[in-house]
Formats: sequence, C-alpha cells, structure tokens
Amino acid sequence: MDKSRIFLARRYAQAFLDLVYDQMEMSDIASFEHAEIFFKTHQHACFLMDLSLLSGESKREAVRTIISTYHLPSLVEELLVLLITQKRSALIADVLSQFVGLYKKRAGIMTFFIDSSLPLSDEEKNHIESFLKEQVQAIVLCSYRVTPELVAGIRIQNENYLWEYSVQAQLRAISTSIRR
Repeated sequence: MDKSRIFLARRYAQAFLDLVYDQMEMSDIASFEHAEIFFKTHQHACFLMDLSLLSGESKREAVRTIISTYHLPSLVEELLVLLITQKRSALIADVLSQFVGLYKKRAGIMTFFIDSSLPLSDEEKNHIESFLKEQVQAIVLCSYRVTPELVAGIRIQNENYLWEYSVQAQLRAISTSIRR
C-alpha cells in the first residue's frame, strides 16, 4: 500500500476516533476487524459503492446491512457514507484497519499472536498473558494457534515484538553459526 493512501486512511480513522472514542467498547473492535476482513476480501463491494448507477439510498441501505451483519456501532454509518459520497470507498478497509490500530494504541491494548507446537492449557495461556502484561505494561489480547512446525516450542509475536523458544529456533541459530 502506498504511503499517501495510508496517510489518508489514517486521517479519516483519526478524525472518526476522536469523535467516537468515548462511546466505543472493546467488543466493537472485534466487529471492526471482521468488517475490515470483509472489505479486504470483497473489494468489488467497494467498487459497486462508487458506481453512480446506484442511488444514494441504495448505498446507504447496503451500509446499514453491513453494519447490522458485522454488529458495528451505528455511528459507523456516517463514516462509511462519507467515504462513499467522496468516491473513496476503496479506502474503507484501510480506514477500518487504521481505526483499530489507533484505538488500541490510545486504549493501551496490544495484540499478540501465540503459536505453540501443542495445544496450550488454560493455565499455560494465563501464565503467558501475565508474562506479557508484565513485560509490555499494557492490556494484552492473545490469539492462539497450534503450529506443529515449531517442534516443541512457542512463538509470541506482534508488530513490535518477537520471542521464540523452540527446537526450530535453536536449529536455525546453530545453522546460522555454522554458515559463518
């Protein structure tokens, strides 16, 4: 994605966040993430919104359907309609993505993706989440998945951090040191 597009999407997201931050709940953020995925995977929906053949009311009704389907706050309607009327519906997914990132930053929330070679127990998950909260001094949201390729280990990562302890990581380190 080019920098000017990111900048523009971020400006829309920031303006919207400034208006609605106090009315948002954590559960709304998951809805934004699901809607973002929809718009990223259904770019034709954004293209259709830019067609002048569709009436403004038809477009607004489509927006209401999306809001209802993804359980978005009703406040989102005006943002989406604004983007559509300004012929910027191609930015919708990017604006939603930027909004989620800005909200999490303002609320002190960090999302981590945790891969483990085997399923983790609830106790192990709680231990990992406590460790992360202590390390980053933020609210921590974790998404877990089993990745057998790790070979007896765990990988914790987000956009700023990566921590891995696994046989695979140790083998990579050995291989790198042998090549030198």
